[in-house]
Amino acid sequence: MPQISVLVSVYNAVDTLPQCLDSLLHQTMKELQIICIDDASTDTSLQLLQRYQREHPDLIDIVALPDNHGQGYARNQGIPLVKAPLTAFLDSDDYLAPDALEQVLLTFQSHPATDCVLFDVRYLYPDGREHGYRTPPFQCMKGYDAFLKALKWDVHGWYVARTSLYQQFPYDDTCHSYSDDNTTMAHYLHAREVRCCAGKYYFVQRASSSTHQATTRRFDWLRANESMHRQLVEWNMPHEVIDLYEENRWYVLIDCFWFYYRNRAAFTAEQRSFSLQSLRRAWESIDTSTCLPAKIKLKPGYMPLHPFWNLFKWQEWALYIVRKLRHTPFEQTP
Repeated sequence: MPQISVLVSVYNAVDTLPQCLDSLLHQTMKELQIICIDDASTDTSLQLLQRYQREHPDLIDIVALPDNHGQGYARNQGIPLVKAPLTAFLDSDDYLAPDALEQVLLTFQSHPATDCVLFDVRYLYPDGREHGYRTPPFQCMKGYDAFLKALKWDVHGWYVARTSLYQQFPYDDTCHSYSDDNTTMAHYLHAREVRCCAGKYYFVQRASSSTHQATTRRFDWLRANESMHRQLVEWNMPHEVIDLYEENRWYVLIDCFWFYYRNRAAFTAEQRSFSLQSLRRAWESIDTSTCLPAKIKLKPGYMPLHPFWNLFKWQEWALYIVRKLRHTPFEQTP
């Protein structure tokens, strides 16, 4: 009987899949189930998965989807196949250290009240650089405290959870991209304890990653944030919690504006129209009267300027030009 089931969502990952799957097959913890969901790949990823399954029929299950829906939807299709009391996920272009899942299991076994265990995440870059997540590992947090930190990503989202949490709170598949992150917050909020372990998750940075490409999928981030806001309201979260999230949602809106201005020349007229509609919807939906600190409301580039949409849009253009001239990185909060 497996102790941990691992969900691997796959889309056009034939070049990275071997390293990903081999890292699972070579784990020091052998009581493992690997569930691979092919999200309608157009390369030979599915055939590669089938070869791995033929070689390891007792370890690997495959779900082949006829249409591409995105990572959250794909992982949800694997949850009904989970046999283990603990569930993990591994992106198809990442990999685990050999003892990563053993470290996770030992942490769960040593702390019965723990519902989520975080990996030690290592960022790997093409030039060989490596560094850990910006927040230092911690020993233990109450689930609610981890949830509050996760709202602003002061706690990361690479972890293993009890399968019951995945069954109760499956992936938010509102959008093709980004909305699956909302599930992390749901799991932390409803966990008793959240802990770290020494098991390393290698998060490989690639220019081909969907989050690094100039496509309108970037604006899924805005819709995913809206979905998270709705869930916070449904969970009857205190106003200060919702305001905390809304403040972060505002920073995401600004980030997406800069992304739009950087890449609009590569967009079609229809894509530019869609992008601006997405930005305006988010701008109108955030209650900046309560969530933004005064220093942000008065900060050039961040002033809400309600109800003057065109004025707000020109403000963002001006800030984009200033930052471009100063060579200031765009993906950052104030």
